[in-house]
Amino acid sequence: MPQHRIENVSSGFWLFIESRGYRVLQYCVLAAGLVAMSAATVPDVRPELRAWLTVGLWCCLGFFTFELAVRVWTRSVSERGPRYLLAAAGAIDAMAVLPIPIALLVGVPAETAWLLASLWLLKLTTSVPGLALLGRVISLESRSLASVFAIFLIVLLLAAVALYVLERAAQPEQFGSLPLSLWWSVTTLTTTGYGDAVPESFLGRVIAGMVMICGLGVFGLLTGILATGFAAEHRRRDFIRTWDLVTRVPFFRDLYPAAIVELTRMLRRLDVAERTVVVRRGRPGDCMYFIASGEVEVKLEPRPVRLGPGSFFGEMALLERGPRTATVVTTAPTTLLILDVSDFHAFTALHPDLAQTVETEAKRRASDSKRKVSKEQ
Repeated sequence: MPQHRIENVSSGFWLFIESRGYRVLQYCVLAAGLVAMSAATVPDVRPELRAWLTVGLWCCLGFFTFELAVRVWTRSVSERGPRYLLAAAGAIDAMAVLPIPIALLVGVPAETAWLLASLWLLKLTTSVPGLALLGRVISLESRSLASVFAIFLIVLLLAAVALYVLERAAQPEQFGSLPLSLWWSVTTLTTTGYGDAVPESFLGRVIAGMVMICGLGVFGLLTGILATGFAAEHRRRDFIRTWDLVTRVPFFRDLYPAAIVELTRMLRRLDVAERTVVVRRGRPGDCMYFIASGEVEVKLEPRPVRLGPGSFFGEMALLERGPRTATVVTTAPTTLLILDVSDFHAFTALHPDLAQTVETEAKRRASDSKRKVSKEQ
């Protein structure tokens, strides 16, 4: 087969396994496989049903084997080498396929070997966007997380040593060795297991109370760091997306970079479906809109006006500080950038040239509307 035909076929396979429909099918196969693995461990399952469960597990394994083969082949065609298996996604796909056959070949009992199907869950790490975001947040906040983890280890070990010294004679079954004391320290520091082993000495109980309080503080710090990291990452992504949309609007292209950065922080993005009323005539005007993509129709008399990407509307209500003069409806899925009235006046006060441009455009539209009305009469 000619090389270009091979590349076209591999490209088609790649688009198929990356499509949304295939993702849904993959999730269904994953859920079915895990249910079959769990059901196969129930002792009271009838032999014929157990056989069908095994067939289902083999089908799921065949599905993931086909997926791995297609990914390796398509990457080999496009990159001239098996680089996919060296990447994290390729290693995860290989871990979903290879361990079960290897375990069966070396003599591991089938009921135990099929428990390795739990590794199929690792495939979620490459397909769920939130997990990738979590990985980035952990990477960015690694120093802060490491410092909290160090505090956790310090409290853990010191508490275990203290309780080992204080309680080993009175409770050898619970604190007779340092590993046993470490287990108590872990369950107490996480505030999940206190009560399984209770110190008998007064000092031991004081230490236990301090360990529980430290546990609350440590996990509070972890929660705060991760929450702050998620919020910062979302702000960064929203800023990048808004920046990209702002630079597409010709109205903003003449602004210098610092002004665009300032404006990007003020603008809010709004994705609107087709045939949605964005503003309604007679309502108070509290913001103006810039069209990043899509199209809207301004309901003017005697003839509606359509505005496309790069245009703006809603400025009349802000300039005249009055109600909306027209109803605006989207004619296609549209992405809008919203500038609130307070931000509008603050920004135009610092950039009067922008205010002049908005006023000029507003006057032009008003004169065009009057001209059309006079022609119709």
